[in-house]
Amino acid sequence: MANEQLSRIPTHAAIIVDGNRRWAKKRLMPASFGHKAGFDRLKEITRYAVGDCGVHVLSLYVFSTENFARDAKEVGYLMDLFANNFRSIADEMNERECQVLFSGRREGLQKRVCDAMDYMMDLTKNNKKGIVNFCLNYGSHAELTDAMRAIATEVQAGTLSPADIDEKTIESHLYRQLPPVDFLIRTSGEERLSNFLLWQCAYAEFYFTPVLFPDFDKKCFDAALAEYARRDRRMGGNSKQPK
Repeated sequence: MANEQLSRIPTHAAIIVDGNRRWAKKRLMPASFGHKAGFDRLKEITRYAVGDCGVHVLSLYVFSTENFARDAKEVGYLMDLFANNFRSIADEMNERECQVLFSGRREGLQKRVCDAMDYMMDLTKNNKKGIVNFCLNYGSHAELTDAMRAIATEVQAGTLSPADIDEKTIESHLYRQLPPVDFLIRTSGEERLSNFLLWQCAYAEFYFTPVLFPDFDKKCFDAALAEYARRDRRMGGNSKQPK
């Protein structure tokens, strides 16, 4: 990567992982082949973005709350993929001193998936060099609903006054207290947020690419970072405002 690009690395990058099924369909393969290829690419991009490029936080949209509506066989395969492969990512992230987190509802996830999640988070909990945040059984509407319920409970208990509720209060009740998203990437050519990190992406730069996620390699990620480096992030203020 060029020096100019290295000087403009997003603190928090997020990727909507999309296109696995279409990748498999183009090759006349079952969807499971696409998901496996996507997971392999996920491991590579995670390692590259956080370990090599200097992205401090990487959030990955790997399974939404709505994805449970898919064919039961496909959902089952994805759960197998998560349970059986998450640990290898955890070991590598631990070696690189990166922390692994999960955002989303645990309800509805199989116990072995939750066990793998807990293993990853416990193994890496003291690491400080970077954060990989897997958004699994995640939906932004669900996250904000859960946050409002928690705030309402505190108000009802008398430990929080409605007059004291501000943006920081809401942020402190989200699934994870992470920096706002600077750069959102979506693969596969779709150009929508699909209920992903709506609060956190308020001032994010968006990057949509037609590349299907299993084909989204290091060069593709470099191209995305180069585009981010060219953006003028005004954040509602004047042009050339510092990041």
